[in-house]
Amino acid sequence: MKRHSQPLPESLYRTAERRRLERDFPGSFDEIGHDACGIIANVRKTGEATHGNVTRTVEALARMAHRSGEVRGEGDGCGVQTDIPRQLWRKLLGDEGLDGDKAYDPSFFVGHFFVPQGHKPRELLDALHAASGRYGLSILMERQGAVYSRALGPVARLTEPLFVQVVGLIKGDTLREREGKLFDLGLELEEKQPVHVVSFSVATVVYKVRGSAEILARYYPDLARNDYTSVCSIGHNRYSTNTLSTFEQVQPFTMLAHNGEINTIERLRKEGLQLGVPLTGGSDSQDLNRVMAGYIHDHGLTLLEAVESVFPPVLSEVRAFSSSLQDAYLGLRAAGGPLAQGPAAIIARSGTECVFSVDALGLRPLWFGETEKEYFWSSERGVIPLGSMVRDPAPFSPGEKMVACLGDGVVRLHANENVQRLILERVHGKEAGLENAHLRLLGPGGDVAESDVAELPSNVRVAFGWDRWDEEYVKALAEKGAEPISSLGYDGPIAALRAEKPNLAEFFKETVAVVTNPAIDREREIEHFSTRVLVGRRPLPGSSDGHSVELVTPILAATSDVAKKHKTLTVSELKKRFRHAELTPNLRAGESIKVALARLVADGLEALRADAELLILDDTRLYANGEAALDVLLAVAVLEKAFAGARDESGISLRRRASVVVRSAAVRNLHDVMLLIGLGAEAVEPAAMFAAYPDHGDQIVSGLSKGIEKVMSTMGIHEIRGYGRIFTAMGLASDILETLNVTGIWGSEKGYGLKDLEATASSRLAKLQAGTLAPDRDQRFNPRLFKAAFSLANGEISPSDYSARIRALELEMPLAARSLLDLDVPSDVEKVDPDAVDIAVGGHSLPFVISAMSFGSQGETAFRSYVEAAKKLNIVAMNGEGGEIPEMLMHYNHWRGQQVASGRFGVSSVMLNSCAVIEIKVGQGAKPGEGGHLPGKKVSAKVAAARHAAQGVDLISPSNNHDVYSIEDLAQLIEELKTIAPAAKISVKVPVVHGIGTIALGVAKAGAHIITVSGFEGGTGAARMHALKYAGMPVEYGVARAHRALSAAGIRDKVELWADGGLKTALDVARIVALGADRVGFGTLSMVAIGCTICRGCQLDTCHVGITTQVTTAEEAKAHGFKRFVPRELPVEVERLSRFFTGLGDELRGLVASLGLTSLRELRGRTDLLKADTDALDLSEMLEVAPKPEGWEKLGRRVIHRPLNSTTRMLSEWIADAFDEDEIIYRDGPIQSSDRAMGTHLVGTLTREKRRVPGRVKLHFESGSIPGNGLGAFNNAPVEIHVEGGAQDGVGKSALGGRILILKGRNHQGERIDGSVGKSFAYGAIGGRFLVQGSADSRFCVRLSGADVVLGGELRGKVDDSLGMLATRANAKGYAFEYMTAGRALVMGDPGPWICSGMSGGVVYLRHAPEQGLDDEALRRRLAKGANVVVLPLSASGVADVRELLGDYHQALVASEQPGAARKVAELLVDPATHFRMVIPAAQAMDQSVATE
Repeated sequence: MKRHSQPLPESLYRTAERRRLERDFPGSFDEIGHDACGIIANVRKTGEATHGNVTRTVEALARMAHRSGEVRGEGDGCGVQTDIPRQLWRKLLGDEGLDGDKAYDPSFFVGHFFVPQGHKPRELLDALHAASGRYGLSILMERQGAVYSRALGPVARLTEPLFVQVVGLIKGDTLREREGKLFDLGLELEEKQPVHVVSFSVATVVYKVRGSAEILARYYPDLARNDYTSVCSIGHNRYSTNTLSTFEQVQPFTMLAHNGEINTIERLRKEGLQLGVPLTGGSDSQDLNRVMAGYIHDHGLTLLEAVESVFPPVLSEVRAFSSSLQDAYLGLRAAGGPLAQGPAAIIARSGTECVFSVDALGLRPLWFGETEKEYFWSSERGVIPLGSMVRDPAPFSPGEKMVACLGDGVVRLHANENVQRLILERVHGKEAGLENAHLRLLGPGGDVAESDVAELPSNVRVAFGWDRWDEEYVKALAEKGAEPISSLGYDGPIAALRAEKPNLAEFFKETVAVVTNPAIDREREIEHFSTRVLVGRRPLPGSSDGHSVELVTPILAATSDVAKKHKTLTVSELKKRFRHAELTPNLRAGESIKVALARLVADGLEALRADAELLILDDTRLYANGEAALDVLLAVAVLEKAFAGARDESGISLRRRASVVVRSAAVRNLHDVMLLIGLGAEAVEPAAMFAAYPDHGDQIVSGLSKGIEKVMSTMGIHEIRGYGRIFTAMGLASDILETLNVTGIWGSEKGYGLKDLEATASSRLAKLQAGTLAPDRDQRFNPRLFKAAFSLANGEISPSDYSARIRALELEMPLAARSLLDLDVPSDVEKVDPDAVDIAVGGHSLPFVISAMSFGSQGETAFRSYVEAAKKLNIVAMNGEGGEIPEMLMHYNHWRGQQVASGRFGVSSVMLNSCAVIEIKVGQGAKPGEGGHLPGKKVSAKVAAARHAAQGVDLISPSNNHDVYSIEDLAQLIEELKTIAPAAKISVKVPVVHGIGTIALGVAKAGAHIITVSGFEGGTGAARMHALKYAGMPVEYGVARAHRALSAAGIRDKVELWADGGLKTALDVARIVALGADRVGFGTLSMVAIGCTICRGCQLDTCHVGITTQVTTAEEAKAHGFKRFVPRELPVEVERLSRFFTGLGDELRGLVASLGLTSLRELRGRTDLLKADTDALDLSEMLEVAPKPEGWEKLGRRVIHRPLNSTTRMLSEWIADAFDEDEIIYRDGPIQSSDRAMGTHLVGTLTREKRRVPGRVKLHFESGSIPGNGLGAFNNAPVEIHVEGGAQDGVGKSALGGRILILKGRNHQGERIDGSVGKSFAYGAIGGRFLVQGSADSRFCVRLSGADVVLGGELRGKVDDSLGMLATRANAKGYAFEYMTAGRALVMGDPGPWICSGMSGGVVYLRHAPEQGLDDEALRRRLAKGANVVVLPLSASGVADVRELLGDYHQALVASEQPGAARKVAELLVDPATHFRMVIPAAQAMDQSVATE
C-alpha cells in the first residue's frame, strides 16, 4: 500500500496528552523516556486455550515487580498480549443478541483502542465505520471496555484513557491478508485521530495499564473471568526513566514485548521512513514494533524473517554456517541489516508465530524452560516455581532465537539449527536469487583500479579547515596506524567561541552510551564488531533486486594494494562497477550557500532518476581552482534529506537506489568520518590524508577503521551500518541545523549561521589566493593556568588575585558557555558579611569534592594527600577505581568516597563500609564509554595489594559495568550497595550527553542519593585525543538540563546534584550552583595544586613531579631514565591542597554575599542571578528558571509497598540475635526471584560489627529456591550460602571470602533440575569459593580477582561446532573469564565461545574430552581474539588445583545426596591430566602511546 511517510514529532495521542497536562506538569513531555523491563511468555504445551495460562503470566509479572519502575508507589506500567479470548466474546456477543459463534470465525477481529481524556470515542468509531467499506470490515459490536478505575493510583488517573473495544469480521483469503488490512487501517486511524491502537488483530489482543502487575487483572475485569482463555500469553513490566508517562507507551505493543534499548534507533527509523512505514513519534520500542510490522505486512516477510532482518547474527557467527545458510542471512542483511543494535530481549508474536530472541552480544537476560503444563520464556526464571519445572531451564546465548508455531491445537518449537532451517526454507523459498551471496563475506573481490592521489599541499589543506591539531593527529595516525593518546582532558575553546571559525564538524559532540544503553568493549569483544558497508542499490525486504558491493571498511583507499589488503575499493574502481554521477560541492562566486545546495540537490536528483547507483561527492579540486568549497557535511546532509524524501510510484524512497560516497580534502580526522557516515555517506576517501602521507595509506586506513570501531563501541554499537545521527551541535544557528537535519543547543538565531559560513569560505579563499592563509594554532587554557593555581596553593598569591588572573584569561580566551556567564547582582541587594555566609553541604564544610583518581594512575603520595587534605578541610575526596591502600581503610570514612567502576578493583564489603559516599561510575566526561588500561610497569607491590592483583601485571578496566545493562540493573546495583553499606550515600557518575535530563531522572528513580554529571573538559587520566576533544558535552549544559528535568518531575530535593569537568574558580562554582548543582568536583585542579605542570603524558609513567608515577625517589627516577624528578612530600601537598581550597571557599563566600544571600543553598538553581552578554551563543534556555510543577503537589496519596530487599534485611536482624554463637545455620525456602541480595545485608552487618562474630554462618535456601539477583553480593567469611535450586544474575559479585554453593533442586517428581546461575557470576570476586552444579549465563567470572570457582554443568552430548552458534550448546554462554587477573576456575563442560579475553592473571582449567569432540583444537576455537593466553597440559600444580577444586565439589555432591553426580566427578579425579587443560596468560604488555588509563 502506497503511503507518504513523514517523521512525526509525536503521535496525535501524545499531543493531546501534552496539551491537557503541560500546564500543571511543565517539562514532563520534553523528551520521550528510556524504558527497560521484565518480560515473560507462557505457551500451553498441548495447544489448548486455558484461563490458567493467562493467570500464571500475570502472577509471574507480579513476582517480577522489581524489574518495573514506580512513581509515588505506582508502577510505570505492565500489560499482557493473549489470544483473542473467543469464549469470552462468544458470551459477550450472545448477551447482545448476536451470533456468539462468530467469535470462532477465522475472520473475527478485535480492536482495542485508547482515546485520551477530553476526546469523544464517537469520533474514532465513526471513522472506523467510514473506513469499513474500503477495508472490508463488518463491525458487529462496539463498547467501552470494562475497567475498574479505582484500582489506579493518582498518577495513573491523570493519564487514564477511555478504553474502547470494537469487534467484527474482515474479508480476506489468508491470515496474512486480514492482518495486513487491519494494520493499514490502524495506521490510518492514528494518522487522523488522537487514538492509540493498542491491538487490532484476528489473532491477538493486548491489555495494558499505567500501574503495577498486581492491579492489571483488577483494572481489567475481563482478565479475571474464567472464560478468558489463551494458548499463549505474553507479559511485560515497564521501567521508565520518566515520571509522567502515558498509557500509550506501556507494553506489549501490537506484537512486541521488548526489554532493552535500541542504540541504533535513528538508523532504524530512517529505514522505516524509506520503506514508507509511518513512525509512531514514540519510544524506540514503539518504532521497532512499527518497522517490523511493515516488513511483515508490506513486504511479505514472516515474523522470524523480520526479527532476523533487524537483529541478525553477527558475521563472525555467519561465517561458520553452510554457504546456503550464509546466502539466506546475507540476503536478509542486504535488504535489512543490523538496525536494532543494543541490549535487547524480545518476545514477539504475529498471527500464529512467536519469536524469542536476545541481542547479538547477549546483554539482556532471557531464559527458556518447561513446566508440567507450559513452555515459558522469562527475564528471570525464578518467577516460575522450580517444583513445576520438568527440565533444566537454560539462558539464551548471545544472538540466540527460538520460534513457537501455534495453531490447530498443536505447538511446535524450533530452536538453534532448526531456526536456521526455517530461515533457509523461507528465504530461499521466495526464489530471490541469493545464490553466491555468501561470497560477500570475502569482501569486494576482483581487481582494483588505482586512484590518483590528489594534489593538496598544506596551504590548500588549511583552506579546507585543517589546523595544527589535525596535522599532529594525522601524523601520529600515519606513523602508528592507531589514534594518538593524550591526557588531562581537552581545554581548548568550543568551536562557536573560536575567533577563526572552523569547519562545521568542530561544532559537534558525539553522544555516548549512558546507563540505559551501555558501551561495549571493542578490544575484548572484537569478533562482534564490523565496519562493513553496502555500496550501491539495496534490495527491498524479501527480494534480491539490488546491485551492491560489500566493503569491509567504509574508508576508501587511494591505491590498489591498500584497497586489497583492507578489502575496500578505490573511487576509481567504484566508478567502473556502478552507474554513477560525480557531484562537486562548490560555492561559486557571488552564490549563496542556499543556492549552491539547491543546485547540488537538483543535480543529484537528476542523476538518481537517471538510474545512477552511486553518487560521488568530490571537492578535491576546489580552492586550488579558484572556487570555495561547501562544507562537505552540508552537502551530504542535503542530499540525504532530498533523496530520502523523493519516492517512486509505490512510495519507496529513492534513497535505497543509490549510495553516496565522499572524496574530500576536508576529512581531517576520525570525527569527520563519523559525522559523514552518520549524516548518510556510505564510504569516505580522506583524500588530504593520503596527499599528506602518500606512502602511509595502509596505516591511515587501518587507524581510521579501528577508530570507527572504537567510536561505535562507546555508543554500544558493534556494526557501523547501524550508526546514525548520534551527535549534537553546539552553537549552530537554526538555519544550519535545519539544513543538516540535526539537533543542537545554544544556537537559534544567535549561533553560527549560513551567512557566517559563507563569509568563512570566502575569507579562506581570499587568504589562500593572497598567500596569507595559515593554520589555526591549537589553543589551550590549562598551560596558562597551572602557575597561578600552584602559586595560590603555595600561598604566593591571594585567592582574589588567582580569581582575577583566571577571569582575565577567560575574557581573553573563553572556553565554554559558562565563560560567558557573570553574576547578575540585583540593584537593591542587601549587604551581607561574607564571613557569615554558609557554604556547607551535607555535613561537609565546603561544597567541593576532590574528584576520583585511582591509586596506580596516581602515585602514593599524591593519592594520600587528597584524602588527608579532605579530612583537614572537611570535604569529600573520591577514590578512583584502583582500590584502597589497605592501611587507609576505615580511617577516613566521613571524608572518603569509594568508587564502584567497571574494573571493580578492590571493591569489597570492607571497602564499601569505609566511606561516606559510594560512587557508581557509569562514565566520565573525559573519555565516556571507554575503559582503562594500567600498564604492568605501574603495578607496584602496593598497587597490586590495593587492586588485589599480581605485581607487574597489566590491569584492564572494561568499558562498561558488566552488571549494568539497563536502568533496572542500575537500580539493582544501587539497592545492593545500600544493603551492604546502609550508612553510605549512593552516587551515580554519568558523562554529559544530549539526553542528560532523561538520564538523570532514570538515575533518581533508580534510588541514587547523588547524581554526578561529568563534563567533557575534565579528566585526569589518558584517553584517545579524539575522545578528549569530540565526545561528551560541557558540564554547564548537563547541570542545567538535569536540574530542570528533576525539578519538572517533582523530585529535585530527593537527590544531590554534583558536577565536574574543567572547573577552575570560585566563580565557576557559583555559576554551576546557580544552574542547579549542590557540589562541584575538581580533579585536574587538585593535581595542579600539588605541582602538576600539564605535560599530558600521565599514561607514560614518566611524571617528573611524581604525581602520576609509582616512582618515589630520585634514585628510582634516574634508573627509569627520567631527565629530572621532584618527588612529592605528603605534609607539603596536604597543606597546598588545604590552602588552595580554603582560598576558593573564601572567594565563594564573597560571591554569594555579593548577591545578598546568606547561604550557598539559596543560590542553587537561581539562574535569574546569572547573565550572559554574547552574540556567539544563545543561552536563554539554559538560563530559564527551572519549573516547579504544581501538579505533583496536588496528587495527594501515595502507595507504599514492602521494600524490595526486605527479606535480606530481616534475615540479618534474625541472625544478629545469635552472633555470640560459634556456628549459626539458617534454613529457609523455597525463596523466590523477589528475594534479592540475600546474605548481603548480613555480610555488611558482620563487617561493621565490633563485637565478637560467629566463626561460621550458613544460609541454606532449601529445595526449589531460585533467589533473586545479587545473591551473596559482596560476600565474605564467615558467611556460607547454600542454594538448592538455582540463582540469577550477579551472584557473589565482589566477594572477598566465604562460600557459595548452587546445587540442583527437586521438582514435584523428585528429580534434580536447574542448579544454574545468571549473568556476571562472581564479577570482580576477590576471594571465596563458588561451586555451581549447573550451567551459567554469559560473562561468567568477569574480572575474577582471586576467588575459586567450579562450574559443574556437563557436556550435553557430542560437541559439533560445524553447526555454528557455539554458545547455544555451551555450559557457559559466552565471554567467560574476561579481564581475569587472579584466582582459579574450573569448567566441567563446554566453556562457550569468546573466553579469556583480556585475561592477565590466574588460571582456568577446561574440560578436555576428545571422545566428545572437545579436544585441544575445539578449546582453542573457544578463545576470544582478544585473549592473549595459552592452552597447556596440566602442570604438577595444575593437577593439585584440579584435585582440590573437584574434590571440594565432589564432597558437596555427596553431602547433598547425589551419588550419581558425585560418581562422575570421582571418575575425573582419578586422572586430572587426561581430563583437563589449563589456560594461563601469555606475556602481555601494551604500548601506552596507543592505550589508555
